[in-house]
Amino acid sequence: MSWWLCFMVVLAANFYEISPGPACRISEFPCRNGRCIRLNAYCDGTNDCGDVSDEPPFCTVCNRTYYGDVGKTYALRVLKQPDARYPFLCHLTFTANGQNHGDIIQLIFDEFKVGRYEASALDGCPDGYMQLSELGRPFTGGSWCGTSSGPAAYYSETSTVTASVKLFGLTDASFAFQLRYRFFSKKEAIVRFGLPGAPIERGQIAPGTYCTRQFEECYRKPCRLQSPNYPGMYPRNVSCYWSLRQKFVPTCKHAMISVRQEAVHKMQMKRSINVAGLNKTERILRAWRDCTGERDHLIFYDGGSTNDAVLAKYCGGDWLPRVVSRGPEMLVAFHSSPFSIPLHSPSSQSPLRGFELDVEVIFVDSDSLDFSRQNTDCMFYVNATSPDSDEIWTGSGRRGRLVSPKHSLPPNSTCVYKFFGYPDDLIWISFISYSHKALLVGDNTQTLIRNDTASYGCSTRIRIWDGTSLIEDKCDESPRLCDHSALSNTSRVTRPCSKVESYLTIDRSLVIHHYTEDGTALHPAYFKLMYEFVDTKLGGEPWSKKYEGGVCHRVFRKQHVGDVISPNNVFLYGRGGAKDLDCVYRFEAENGERIRLTLYNASFGINPSCDTVIDPHTGRQICEFYAGSRLAELNIFERPWEDYRIQKTCICDNLTLSSKPLVFVSASRVVELQFTAKDMNITEDFTVIHFHVLFELIKMTDCPRNQRLSTYGGDVHFYSPPKKDDDTLCAGLPWVVESRYNRSLFLLSWGAFLPLKPRLDETTRCPSNNRVMIYSGRPPKLIRVVCPAEPGTRPLAVHVFSEEWWGEAQAAISQRPPNFMIEWIGIEPGVAAFSWLEISRPRSSLLHQLQVPVNASGNETDLECAHKCPELDACISSSLWCDGKDHCPSGFDESEAHCGATSKLLNSLPLSALAAATAVISSIIILVCLILHRSRARHRRRLAKKKLLTGPKLLDTGSLNS
Repeated sequence: MSWWLCFMVVLAANFYEISPGPACRISEFPCRNGRCIRLNAYCDGTNDCGDVSDEPPFCTVCNRTYYGDVGKTYALRVLKQPDARYPFLCHLTFTANGQNHGDIIQLIFDEFKVGRYEASALDGCPDGYMQLSELGRPFTGGSWCGTSSGPAAYYSETSTVTASVKLFGLTDASFAFQLRYRFFSKKEAIVRFGLPGAPIERGQIAPGTYCTRQFEECYRKPCRLQSPNYPGMYPRNVSCYWSLRQKFVPTCKHAMISVRQEAVHKMQMKRSINVAGLNKTERILRAWRDCTGERDHLIFYDGGSTNDAVLAKYCGGDWLPRVVSRGPEMLVAFHSSPFSIPLHSPSSQSPLRGFELDVEVIFVDSDSLDFSRQNTDCMFYVNATSPDSDEIWTGSGRRGRLVSPKHSLPPNSTCVYKFFGYPDDLIWISFISYSHKALLVGDNTQTLIRNDTASYGCSTRIRIWDGTSLIEDKCDESPRLCDHSALSNTSRVTRPCSKVESYLTIDRSLVIHHYTEDGTALHPAYFKLMYEFVDTKLGGEPWSKKYEGGVCHRVFRKQHVGDVISPNNVFLYGRGGAKDLDCVYRFEAENGERIRLTLYNASFGINPSCDTVIDPHTGRQICEFYAGSRLAELNIFERPWEDYRIQKTCICDNLTLSSKPLVFVSASRVVELQFTAKDMNITEDFTVIHFHVLFELIKMTDCPRNQRLSTYGGDVHFYSPPKKDDDTLCAGLPWVVESRYNRSLFLLSWGAFLPLKPRLDETTRCPSNNRVMIYSGRPPKLIRVVCPAEPGTRPLAVHVFSEEWWGEAQAAISQRPPNFMIEWIGIEPGVAAFSWLEISRPRSSLLHQLQVPVNASGNETDLECAHKCPELDACISSSLWCDGKDHCPSGFDESEAHCGATSKLLNSLPLSALAAATAVISSIIILVCLILHRSRARHRRRLAKKKLLTGPKLLDTGSLNS
């Protein structure tokens, strides 16, 4: 009878549970009374339905599938009855059903007490465990057990995850299992997948594996190595292999793979050892010997397989130092222990318990010394004929820079550096920096140095041979340091390194051995040294935008003061085999700044064949070379505009700067200093051909007006001294007028033309020291020098046409428009002016210039040029005609005959308007004629009709009378 009663009770309970209810959502439980409640409300000990249909007898939360809605949090608690039979087994399945029901699941274990965790035992969970499995993913078999110290989070990789709890029997530890679960859409999971517009590259997963992935071309997109189920805790007993490969390598470059993580919150690996007395300000790092069997760990291979050298073995810490492969491939292996306690998240608001590693592709020059070219050996060769450095140093000789490899080295590595010079060379090396630091913190922190026959008990060791003689041997100590040389830069040059701070060989070869026992990934050993073969000191930055191929062209930006000296590289001079030297130093100031150059000294050889004289027109230094002499000079140019380069000063002898320095202050924000020496002999070098200049950026307001004009015409006045602030601020800047490509330019000034290069012993015919200098072309070429007179004096008017007006430089006009550059030299009080016109030839004049017969009538010829200056035989723009200002030299464009009331009206109309008016008047005349013609035709028809009607009546009357 008892068994029958039990059967009826179970049948009633099942009927009570599966009886049909209302149509509820998949994430809800249907009550018998028609209500819908959350699925997790079933069997939670509370009558949520109101009719106790969600709390049937003997109910359990186990062995059920749970759905939910995005944005909601659900809670579950698994209760084990005291009299429950063992083994106790409970399966909880959570499914994200897509759309509003999410794509992935988050499980937060708020309370976890399942059996015991024994780290040293073969079976770490002897009494019971929890396992997590996901639909469509391989089962790892790992387990969690023990007691968690706080909430632990797990994020699924798929849409379905099952948590299985199993207990084998009664234990001393009580059982508690309570969790929360949420459902997320993939677009919300930005920590794992990134932002929708900037996704994170997580690699391509290998089929049939849980977390093995392949990464390629990580230079194009941000690649991240994420632990399985990141950012939550990762599964137990899982092995992941992440293959990193860079296939595309630019020409003349070498690729290396770098993996690192500096953020503490992204390195939450399992740690089970508590370091007593550890300074909390230090960053903990566990590696190599700390990575015992029960610890999760990462292994970094220097290549694409597990047969390659191991660069680092990492098993936890606050950060991961940079690990760099030697070549374009790296394999990273991750292994988690089979058993563990659920890892407590650092914060309930940020439940992260995994790791994410940043991947970077490093490109270096393929011919540099930044990496070892051998797969197994670390060997470098430095030859005096091909220095490999961009360091800046003073002095003579050939020198360069060398640093330790940028890639990580495996343990017990020795890098060898061999220097070879010419037969008579000596090699001078200076260590700028040298450091080695153990990043490992653990129980064996004080036992990093161990006896080893190869290293003689040294963690790091450096040995230096001068030829065959050993001159230095340091064990865990730095060699001689010349650390003050690290302060040298473009604005400050430090003293040379002394003998006690450096090493000077007596042989043509030098060899350095650098040994590291623990590798350089987690025990960095870094050094930087200077070697001298050639002095390549060049200030500023490399600059080859305008002068391609120039090895000593430099540009100075954002540096307010500094010294510039000629290059001390022997290979740039005659003694080094060079024939010509041409260096351009460009100085660029910011807005509100000018450049001041102070020339202290200059030398152009033993006996330069040139004199530095004063130009009689401008008062500036110019160079006068002897007949048949070679070119060697120092020039200062200004660039008020990028396509205009104006010479300001030239020095070519050794005496001009011997008495006092020459100071030059620019009028623009760009100045170029050009140092040139042609046809150097084999004995000349930087000791006999050199210069020294101090440059400074000084505060000065920029010119507020635009002095580069491209209009139909205008005029400019010069005053000395300046009358307006604009004239003062723009002093020294030239004016540039430009025309369109199919037009010419006419320039009008007042005064007299002077010889371009008067003899020094010839007295000038100009009563004033002021000058108007007229240039044309690019680069500007001086074409006229005007002794200025009172503007407007017509007898003293001087005319200048652009070259193509007279049929010259016809090929050049198709490449660039005509232009004039006018420079005012105001030395004494005076005034001057100039005006310009954009002109073009009439058709008849152009045909006459081309010697083509003209068959057109006079009227047709006049129509082709409506606005013309007859004294110039040139057409001008209609906008200048009758505008109240004389533009033609004779004032013809403002004469009363053209600019009266009627003329002004007609002249104010454009040709198109006149043509339209003519067409309208003609149409009106034709219309009137047609109306008159039709009126007269109508009148004739009326007369004809009247005659027809009158004729028969007369005939009838006659017949009656008869």
